[in-house]
Amino acid sequence: MASAVFPVAVTSSLNANAITAAAANTWYQGVVSLETGIYTITCVNTTIATIEFYNTNSTYVTTATTVSGTVTINLASAVTLVRLFTNTGTNVVVTFTKTAATLSDSMPTGTLDTISTIGSSTYTGTSASGFGYAIVIGAGGGGCTTGGGFASGGDPGGIAEKLVALTGSMAVVIGSGGTAGGNPGGDGGNTTFAGLQGGGGGGGFNANPRAQGATTGGTYNNGGGAGTPIYQAVKSGSTGKGARFDGSVIAGSGSGIGTGGGATAGNATAATGFGAGGGGANGTPTAGRQGVVYVLRF
Repeated sequence: MASAVFPVAVTSSLNANAITAAAANTWYQGVVSLETGIYTITCVNTTIATIEFYNTNSTYVTTATTVSGTVTINLASAVTLVRLFTNTGTNVVVTFTKTAATLSDSMPTGTLDTISTIGSSTYTGTSASGFGYAIVIGAGGGGCTTGGGFASGGDPGGIAEKLVALTGSMAVVIGSGGTAGGNPGGDGGNTTFAGLQGGGGGGGFNANPRAQGATTGGTYNNGGGAGTPIYQAVKSGSTGKGARFDGSVIAGSGSGIGTGGGATAGNATAATGFGAGGGGANGTPTAGRQGVVYVLRF
C-alpha cells in the first residue's frame, strides 16, 4: 500500500493576520496571536484552504476548511500557531479576521434577593453593574366553595420580568393572597416593582368561568396552568393554580416557586410558596398565597 508524506511545513510570509501560501499542496506555518472569539477565514474562491490551529503549547486545537473561499470558526482557546495548505494556486493569501467575541452562555454570578413582605416597602439593593434581573409575581386567588357540583381553585398570580436599573431606593408592593370561600373566592393582590406589575390571580368561581388570570376572578381548573418565569436562571420553578373539586381529589399545580392548594371532598389543602392559588373544596377552601419579587443583583 502506497503512502503519501507531506513535506515539512515551511514558514510563510506574514502580513498582520494573513498568511501567503506560495505553492499548492505544501504545508505553511506561521506564528500568530489569535484570542478566543469568532473568526472568518477567507481566500480566493477557486482555492480550498485547510487550516490547523495550535495553542501556546503547540497543542492541536481545531481544523477549518474553506468552502467557496470562506469559513467561520469559533476559537474556544487562544491560538499562537497555524498551519495550512491549499489545493491549488500560487501566492494564495489566507486572511484571518475576528468578527465577534465569544459570549458566555451562563448567567452572571450575583446575589438573589427575595422580597416577600406584604404591602409597601423600599428595596435598597445595589450592584456593581448597576443592574439586576427582576421577576415580579402577583398573589394567587382564593379557592371557592362547592356550587353546581364543583368547587374551583384560585388562579396563580401573573408574572412580569425584565432587566432593571437598581437605584438603591425603589418602591415595592407585594400583593396579599386572595381570601378563601364564597363564590367567587377572593382575588389576589397585585405586586409591583420597577415599573413591572404581576397581576393578582382571580378567585375560584363555580359557575361560568371568568377569564384566566384576570384580577376580577378566575377560572375553574383541574390543577393545570402553572405560570413559569422566562428567567429560569434567576429563579427556577413555577407557581400554580389551586385544584378544582368535582368529586375526585386533585392536586394543585406548580413547584419551585409556589404550589396551588389541593381540592378535597372535605377541606382543601393549603397553597404553599408564592403566587399560588388556593384549593377549592366541598368543605373549607384555602386562601391564595402572597406575591413575591426576586432580584438577581450582579
